Amino acid sequence: MIENLILSLGSLRANKMRSFLTMLGIIIGISSVIAVISVGNAMTSSVTSQFAELGINNVTLGIQKRSEDMNGEFGSSATKVPKDSDRLSMQQIETMMKRFPEIETLSLSEEAGRGKAKIGRKSSNVSLTGVNAGYAKANKVKMLQGRYVSETDVKAARSVIVVSDRTAKTLYGSGKAAIGNNLIVYTDKAIKQFTVIGVYQYTQSSMMGVTTSEKDLETSGYIPVSSAQKDAAYKNFTSLTVIPRQGTDLNDFTDRIGSYLTALYQSNKEWDSYAYNMKNELESTNSLMNTLSLAIAAIAGIALIVGGIGVMNIMLVSVTERTHEIGVRKALGAKDSHIRTQFVAEAILLSVTGGLIGIVLGVALGFTGSQIVGAKFVLSGYVVLGTLLFSMLIGVFFGYYPANKAAKLNTIDALRYE
Repeated sequence: MIENLILSLGSLRANKMRSFLTMLGIIIGISSVIAVISVGNAMTSSVTSQFAELGINNVTLGIQKRSEDMNGEFGSSATKVPKDSDRLSMQQIETMMKRFPEIETLSLSEEAGRGKAKIGRKSSNVSLTGVNAGYAKANKVKMLQGRYVSETDVKAARSVIVVSDRTAKTLYGSGKAAIGNNLIVYTDKAIKQFTVIGVYQYTQSSMMGVTTSEKDLETSGYIPVSSAQKDAAYKNFTSLTVIPRQGTDLNDFTDRIGSYLTALYQSNKEWDSYAYNMKNELESTNSLMNTLSLAIAAIAGIALIVGGIGVMNIMLVSVTERTHEIGVRKALGAKDSHIRTQFVAEAILLSVTGGLIGIVLGVALGFTGSQIVGAKFVLSGYVVLGTLLFSMLIGVFFGYYPANKAAKLNTIDALRYE
């Protein structure tokens, strides 16, 4: 086998340009398949991380306009604001918590206005959000200094606030210096004073796109939800988020808690409830992206078939050119199997060499494509190994017919061939 490979390598070197043109179809096919699958995997990974930011294990509950009242339009009926009696009260939420012991964390939030936080001449844009203690876990808030809003803060409706590290740096110079200091926030409707109890790490969401300048950046300021409700027109909630305990069947839990809320709103003629999680959406999105990637890769794989035909064509030419050589080898005692193995080895070497070049080119194209779409490059070892094995199979499949034709040549006729 080693001797056959050496002979095959010598044959390829003797016809470098012809060998390269023969491999071109294999190179294009392999590189296209790897590039497409790599970019597809990178985009899938990016989508998964974006869903993770939103909380893939979170279950969002809320109320919405009944579909029969919307008339299929986003008109006044669709944008109608629910009355306080239509919303979920704290009593109803607490009853639901007792009904479903699988709930580990409950997250509540309430918009409390936006404005400017000022210390002397320094200012920072702040969006006030009323929260409970569970909001931090549900939304992956990472604390850097101090503490987060506690249930004690909520029950006492304390005037405390947790600000971002950007706001703390702008107003106080550092997060540590911000703790314990007073902060005045000027909104359109009121001037509010808080005591800073914590600083969290601000993270630019990958779904927000272009990064806002430091001057215009607006970050959240978390205050107790009870404090936010003091000036709010409504005391109840239109939506909330729950996190079930680890090991809970997410889809089954979502269905059961959704049915519970549906029964709760059964008598309400205008408003209905909803319950959903991101897991199903993620699975559907990944399935769609994988299908598209495979479909495009299959189209790119047609180039591999074309490349295989090119290998067969050049091997047939090679058999014709080397007919006299084959006759000499047979006259010296070479068996049909020896001749067949030599030509199959040449075909495999052509295909594998083209495959290796295609893999390198495909990885480079995949990396470049991932950078362009802004996703992390993901290379599957199975894809690389699979394409290399496939290129070997192409060599065997398309090289066997010319090799078999060479092996069956009559020795005398082959020696007479010029």
